[in-house]
Amino acid sequence: MQKGISSRQIKAARALLDWSQETLAKKARLSVATVRKLEVGEISPRSSTSDRIRYAFERAGLEFLEPNGVRQKPEEITIYEGHEGICRFFDDVYAYAREHDGDIVTVCINEDPITDALGEYGVMHRARMHNLAPGTQVNCILTENYKSIPARYCEYRSISKQYVDSVPFYIFGNNFAIFLFGYEPSPRIIVHHSALLADAYRKQFYSMWDKAVSVYVPEHIKKRKKK
Repeated sequence: MQKGISSRQIKAARALLDWSQETLAKKARLSVATVRKLEVGEISPRSSTSDRIRYAFERAGLEFLEPNGVRQKPEEITIYEGHEGICRFFDDVYAYAREHDGDIVTVCINEDPITDALGEYGVMHRARMHNLAPGTQVNCILTENYKSIPARYCEYRSISKQYVDSVPFYIFGNNFAIFLFGYEPSPRIIVHHSALLADAYRKQFYSMWDKAVSVYVPEHIKKRKKK
């Protein structure tokens, strides 16, 4: 897989996804004028611009090949490892939340291992997710022994350990992720890009959600429930 991408690849990738230049600009957080100039070769992309375009296409299921190739990713699994990996994972979660109205759900014994793995990056992530409220609905199930300070954008409920596996899972869109700790580098996050798997575990989540006890409800959700 290559780092930079050419104007030919950008146009080919758009054609594969049936994206307009406006769609690409929105998903890559660029101006439409910049996309147009890149595609006709008027300007060469800076590394940050190239990364934004590449990540937008990769999140849509494409990959770029040397020298000028682009194709649908044959893999249905993405693996993130270590501190850099977990930051990249939550970048993808944020990108999804910014562009979609669907719910995000997660189950874990407590959030401490994830909070520790993110470090200072977690403070920034919580702030940017909070800024998306009230459009983003994030629900989290913990056990009775939760410790972490609640994220203000997330609704929390608690449930008995007998209903919760020790392996945390996270669902956003058609993505089902499990978090594995104790590996080097840790954590290892395995993301299955599967609508069937995501839907199946989302149903499991809400069956537990109905049994769980409310722990924390964000202000924007409280206001919505009062209406």
